[in-house]
Amino acid sequence: MSFPVAKKCFLAFRSLTLAALLAAAPFAAHADVDSDYQAGMSAFRGGDLFSAMEPLRRAADAGHPHAQAVLAYILDLGEYNEEAYRYYKLSAEQDFPDGIYGLASMTISGDGVEQDIEKGLELLKRAAALGHAYSWNALADALLNGMLAPPTEQPYAEEILTKSAESGYIRSIDALSMAYSKGMLGIAPDPERAELWTKKAGDAKAAAANQ
Repeated sequence: MSFPVAKKCFLAFRSLTLAALLAAAPFAAHADVDSDYQAGMSAFRGGDLFSAMEPLRRAADAGHPHAQAVLAYILDLGEYNEEAYRYYKLSAEQDFPDGIYGLASMTISGDGVEQDIEKGLELLKRAAALGHAYSWNALADALLNGMLAPPTEQPYAEEILTKSAESGYIRSIDALSMAYSKGMLGIAPDPERAELWTKKAGDAKAAAANQ
């Protein structure tokens, strides 16, 4: 899932009161959890996040893991961190990758919970193992920024960068190109792979420039 709105673009949302954000109609009004989820997602995709919250919250409180993750994201945008963390945690407890990723992000940054980078990185690894592309990218950033163990002590550096690069993340593609060219990040030189990833880096940058 790709979330379309950045926190910095969402200042107007923060002016809403917490009571208004979390107000929910009686659960009897909508017994169909999937219908609530679909209604919430329709409003969410249309950019009407406030209207999305009521049906998403009904679905989330009924245990729908995707609704929990999206509601948490909206709350996170509004800086209602404790509520966001709670819903991300509920989603993560059901092994929903977006929920685990959101929980990891908040744990690493210390939003709504005591900061714990090591725990957050472990959560990212858990989401990545479930095939979550954004988590592979976040792990690649952590590796390249020195948040993970030093590359020579990081046996999964090549896997992390490859999984991330395969999703089209240009920073990882560049890192693999350099690593295979010069022998970096604990990765042995490999001229054939260096040529392959150098070409992919050029193609990715050209595609990005044309967007």
